[in-house]
Amino acid sequence: MDSIGSLMSRVRRKVPTEPWETLPQPVPLVKVVAQPIAPGSSSIRYVATGITVEAEAILSQLPVPLYIVAFAGFGRSGKSYTATQLRAKLTGNTDHKFHSAPGNVPITHGIDMVVFQNPAGPGHIVFLDCEGGANHNQTALPFVIGLAARLASRMYVFERGCFTTGGLDTVMQVINMGHATSADRVSITKSVVLVENMSINQEIPNDTLLHDLLNEEDGDETTNRVRKLIKEKFQIEFNKLPFDQGMGSALHSQICSEMGAALLENLVPFEIGSVPVDGTLVVNLVNELISQIRGGGSKFNMVSATEALVSNMATEAANTVWIEFVDKVRKMGNHPIQINGRKHLRTIMREVEGVANIAMNELDQFVSKLEPAEAAQVGRQVWDRNYHNFQADIRAAHQRKTEELARYSQWSDRANRFIQELVQRIVEAIRQFIRFARFSTTLILMSNYYAWKHGINLVKGVAQGVMS
Repeated sequence: MDSIGSLMSRVRRKVPTEPWETLPQPVPLVKVVAQPIAPGSSSIRYVATGITVEAEAILSQLPVPLYIVAFAGFGRSGKSYTATQLRAKLTGNTDHKFHSAPGNVPITHGIDMVVFQNPAGPGHIVFLDCEGGANHNQTALPFVIGLAARLASRMYVFERGCFTTGGLDTVMQVINMGHATSADRVSITKSVVLVENMSINQEIPNDTLLHDLLNEEDGDETTNRVRKLIKEKFQIEFNKLPFDQGMGSALHSQICSEMGAALLENLVPFEIGSVPVDGTLVVNLVNELISQIRGGGSKFNMVSATEALVSNMATEAANTVWIEFVDKVRKMGNHPIQINGRKHLRTIMREVEGVANIAMNELDQFVSKLEPAEAAQVGRQVWDRNYHNFQADIRAAHQRKTEELARYSQWSDRANRFIQELVQRIVEAIRQFIRFARFSTTLILMSNYYAWKHGINLVKGVAQGVMS
């Protein structure tokens, strides 16, 4: 039994007001808005806001597994258009398109999102179209790159024209934002595809272009160190897209088809703390990351955000298991409010402990797979606290009921003794009355005898007197 999936599925979710398939797409995941640097200042900075209502309405309905793919890199390099083409190749339709247009003015601000069914199996694929670099609102770019790196298991990094060492700056931003505080405790993008758009290198194999780009011998020490770090941190692929002058050339379409097939082969479900999660947890993570923003989006701590979310997951799991545990105990009649003092305390605790062991094993199986482990231990701490208090409540309830029964027994004994004494006195009174009645009868009979005898003697005396 997949205890992780079953546990997460039992956590209460919001009932959607409208199925996500009928909601309009694409939608902004997060928006970037202009704000004054200080009140009354004419200087502005671009700040990433919270997750949008539209994105939350869609994501909160998506179950596991989720496959999140991001498109980042230089602005005006064809990210939105290519993402739309890849989705069309995967789904066979073009009903949802990212906003794109030729020219020098950027179209995407923040991160836009499109969701569709995974054509190769269960689950859903989420495309994130990120705002490009070298645009006019660069103060929000670190947040955009960092959020995409945290959410996406696969990222396409674009550069205008041929991919050069300048395009590796975006890849380094992924590393810097993802590993700013602790490289071993944060899960970020593992698969990176370098894409040069409007390429003039069509005759050169992709492997050769990638080898030359990441060659650690051709550059200076700093450049070579960057190349080495990128190869160590990511699974790197390379693609080149020709200039699609007719917006639908055969070569461009063929390469998009190949990129789509490679995407399906490298799908990795989105995880938090090494556990695949649903869209509701994605919403929670985005909100947690946004709450970590400092200085208008230029700094935020991904480790603390991840730890906070893992702690929330563990706590939610502990509460879910606890509710089910209490329900089972209640059905057994062992809840503190059901204790009547007539069942022995050891019997109650033994039955409760049996149910608790099953619940704790399920919770431990879930918590043990969360990372970082320190944050995940919050779930077990919540359980231990609740269980300790629950046991104390049972003991207190049993003690209270036992004392009530003892007091009831004392009053019952007193009542019994009083009744016995009363009965005895009544019986004795009846006996005395019977004795008195017998004595009275005898006395009356005796008094009647002497009265008759005296009367007869009196009559005889009178008669004799008369006669004489």
